Amino acid sequence: MTSDHQPRDPEVAFRRAAVECGLVQAGAKLTPQHIAFAHAVVELCASVGDAYGDAHEGNAGEHIRALYGCD
Repeated sequence: MTSDHQPRDPEVAFRRAAVECGLVQAGAKLTPQHIAFAHAVVELCASVGDAYGDAHEGNAGEHIRALYGCD
């Protein structure tokens, strides 16, 4: 699976991942449920990243949420 460290549009990254995993066909739109699931996975990953960083620079979890639109 490819990785974008600075996606311009999180849904594009989610759609690419969904196609690569066989969840949807290329060109298909993601449903609101797909997007909600993607955000839930992002939150799971970000919660691990919360332990890495500092008060001045922030942490990895905050960075992950910012990149993938999970506020």
